[in-house]
Amino acid sequence: MKLQITNLSKTYPNGVQALKNVSLFIPNGMYGLLGPNGAGKSTLMRILATLQEPDQGEVHLDTIDVVKQKEEVRKTLGYLPQEFGVYPKVSAENLLDHFAILKGIISRSARKEVVEALLRQTNLWDVRKQKLGGYSGGMRQRFGVAVALLGNPKLMIVDEPTAGLDPAERVRFLNLLSELGENSVVILSTHIVEDVSELCTRMAIINKGEILHEVEPLKAMQRLKGKIWQKIIEKSALPQMEHEYTIISTKLLSGRTVVHVYSEEVPGDFDLVQPDLEDVYFSTMAGHIGNRKTAVA
Repeated sequence: MKLQITNLSKTYPNGVQALKNVSLFIPNGMYGLLGPNGAGKSTLMRILATLQEPDQGEVHLDTIDVVKQKEEVRKTLGYLPQEFGVYPKVSAENLLDHFAILKGIISRSARKEVVEALLRQTNLWDVRKQKLGGYSGGMRQRFGVAVALLGNPKLMIVDEPTAGLDPAERVRFLNLLSELGENSVVILSTHIVEDVSELCTRMAIINKGEILHEVEPLKAMQRLKGKIWQKIIEKSALPQMEHEYTIISTKLLSGRTVVHVYSEEVPGDFDLVQPDLEDVYFSTMAGHIGNRKTAVA
């Protein structure tokens, strides 16, 4: 199973161009779509999920035309949007059974088997009788995955799945997603670099509706070796530092500021550091690596 996106564009009535000639090839497995809020990620996810029409461009899931054959896509689609509603006074077991009927699983025995299997897979079996209104954020996200998995989808779209989760729930949720990527195309849309770093073998960075960089995370980090430098400074020294160097990111550490600089030569009194995916992301956003017109491997 593979997904081919070609020259996809979308402009909203208010003039905002959410997507600009986006082209991507997404193979089987976990694929990360990384970008800031407002980058165009959710618009792209909604088009792939057949919930929005592009202005131009094509999308093919193997031989299925995603734009023109929406019903065919929906037969093999699992979609977990950034925000989804649940009926707070209904148990997880009963609501999942209801969604199974809507998915076309009519046989009561078959439905019972599927519902049990999915609740066990998402680690919700022991709380299946509990009303969804009493679920934590992570439990609701896992229930959303259970709904999305009905019908064994070959295309799974997950939009900002770990936003608001505590660390323990986040780990459980990411472990669940990693299992799904073994048999399907799973697209993880997020602004959290760690999610992509831990899960995805390929990724694209998007901003202002354009694909800036498409790459394998490990290769991208290797290509930055020798180019990322770090220095710990007092916060008051940051304005002068920004004037003198190409700073790609800053973060606080015990009241002081950790500065990362992109430079192909030794920039001065800095320490060379091993690049991580955050460095890839910020270097791309700053225009030092990647290609703003065509995706590159």
